[in-house]
Amino acid sequence: MARYFFAFIFVGSFASHLFSQDENNPLDSIYWNIDLDDIVITAQFAPTDSKNALHTIRTISSKTIQQRGANNLSDVLNQELNIRINQDLILGSSMSLQGISGQNVQIMVDGVPIIGRVGDDVDLSQIDLNQIEKIEIVEGPLSVQYGTNALGGVINLITKKSQLHTAEVNIAALAETAGWTNYHATGGIRLTPDVLFKVHGGQNHFLPASEDSLRGSIWNPKLQTNLGASLRYNWVNDHRIILSGEWFDEKVDDLGEVRRPQFKPYAFDDYYLTNRGTIKALHEGSCGKKWYTRSSLAYSNFTRYKESYRLDFETDEKTQLAGEQDTSRFTGLNARTVFATKDNDARFQYQIGTEFNYETADGTRIKTEDGNQPDILDLAAFGVLRYKPIQNFQLQAGLRYAYNSKFSTPLTYTLNGKWDPWTNLNIRFSYGKGFRSPTLKELYFYFIDANHYIVGNKDLQAETSDNYQLQFNFEKNKFSAGISTFYNNIKDKIDLFTFDEGSTGQLQYAYFNRSQYTSYGANLTLGYDIKNFGIKVGYAPIAQNAPVIQDELDAMYWVNEFNTSLSYSIPKWDISFNTFWKMNDKVVFPFQTTNDQGETIIENRIEDGYTLSDCSISKSFWSRKINLTAGVKNILDVNSIATQGNAGANNPHVGDEGTQAISPGRSYFVSCKINLGFGKE
Repeated sequence: MARYFFAFIFVGSFASHLFSQDENNPLDSIYWNIDLDDIVITAQFAPTDSKNALHTIRTISSKTIQQRGANNLSDVLNQELNIRINQDLILGSSMSLQGISGQNVQIMVDGVPIIGRVGDDVDLSQIDLNQIEKIEIVEGPLSVQYGTNALGGVINLITKKSQLHTAEVNIAALAETAGWTNYHATGGIRLTPDVLFKVHGGQNHFLPASEDSLRGSIWNPKLQTNLGASLRYNWVNDHRIILSGEWFDEKVDDLGEVRRPQFKPYAFDDYYLTNRGTIKALHEGSCGKKWYTRSSLAYSNFTRYKESYRLDFETDEKTQLAGEQDTSRFTGLNARTVFATKDNDARFQYQIGTEFNYETADGTRIKTEDGNQPDILDLAAFGVLRYKPIQNFQLQAGLRYAYNSKFSTPLTYTLNGKWDPWTNLNIRFSYGKGFRSPTLKELYFYFIDANHYIVGNKDLQAETSDNYQLQFNFEKNKFSAGISTFYNNIKDKIDLFTFDEGSTGQLQYAYFNRSQYTSYGANLTLGYDIKNFGIKVGYAPIAQNAPVIQDELDAMYWVNEFNTSLSYSIPKWDISFNTFWKMNDKVVFPFQTTNDQGETIIENRIEDGYTLSDCSISKSFWSRKINLTAGVKNILDVNSIATQGNAGANNPHVGDEGTQAISPGRSYFVSCKINLGFGKE
């Protein structure tokens, strides 16, 4: 494995320096002269104005994050069209995009994948946003640029990397009646004109109210800690190197109900502890006026512990429960280099890149037949060619060749086009071939106890997909309109299936390949801005087909989503008002089960729809050094939704209780951000 890794590092270093010139055009100037919200990075040859990008890239700014009073990534995405957030009281928050589940969506920070999927998804509630400048969302496969796990799309979090003053201190605090209390601080200093050092840290504490006097709470208390530091060096001309380290720690308390309260009361308590650490090095810069390069090297470590105790209240004694403890560890090493042209007027442009990805897994619930630690290696080279025959028309084709240590990998390819028939209208179309290899957990997971039976499947096949998209966008003066359609077809989609019931009637689960999965739908968006008032509305119907048996190949289940945002500002007073609203339709999940006669039948689990509505008011003081935001989340006070069918048929961690948790309910929040700068700008 080492020889592959060093070969990739050599190629990356060679590409980064090959065409370096001594043009003096600092990369930071891009961010000072153009609104950052208009510049996109994900899947681009170089930082690009979003209007010129061949992919449709949705952005969420740090301003919007603050206006929503978001505690984490889940809080931000729950108002976005085509994204549905699912809550699990143990596994956290997961998502689907275009009807495709989260294990097919690559979540990254500055282009580096986040490892450590709780369940099958990255827990969105663990991703803090205090260091995030903006979020970029691309729907549809980006397997050519980002490889496996990008079959359904990409969410890329762009961190804050610059500051205007010699020294800066930023303090943020948020309090919410739902139980959140958050504190964060960031400090940065320019040690020299070319060296910037930053450090940050903070805590998010969630302490929900108990539902009764017996210490029971639907939502589990949690404490999250974030620490990090970075060193940025402005190298020759406009090249920059950033070294950074991040550490995340979470403790979730799942406190059981009091048993036998009248005589020697006791309770069974579970504690879930998560550690995630990442060390990475980034290099990027323009090589003259026509070339751009970007490289990254990152090592990530993810560990999740489960500790179970019996608590005797009379003696206040904790006794560890034998056989109930668990530790799972995942590590990842990722190296990536991209070299591209950036001359938008050139007829031909190209991008070439290499990627190395190595992952390992270990733990009491990760088992191989030979008892060794499982690992998986991906090596890839990719190239993208863009052709611009006339000024208002572009075509782009991409190809990726990869080696996987466990699966044969097909060539993945993509075709994108953009046509601007008029100044105010642009049309984008695309086809993408996606690929996802099974994760180590899907292959080797083994969890059997009195309450669970979940196993992996070493015979799984890799997923492949086809995605088609067509988009129309119109902008004139203050009016904007967009309509887009998409179609996804995934072959051999990996899902967790029930396959038997034991002698106790307990459902048993294993990972299997589904013959196919289909989703298609449309997005309709309208926006209008007049003076200081803005309104945006959206509608997204999505159809899904996940056949369990051959007879269901044509059964489609439709889901509708609506969202609206309103904003009004008074510049004279530096104040703004914002409202966010989203309606989620009911969802149908077919599953296979057995009736009383022992016959295999198909039943549906149905989750009711619900509506989330938030509003906030923001005010700045002291030349915008102090920003206050206050608001209401979940105005309609949606706590849970009714469900029909066996909940455990789709999630082995929940039972058949007739409800699904959505939110702690209506809450009020206030946040304050203080930004202090010292020294010249």
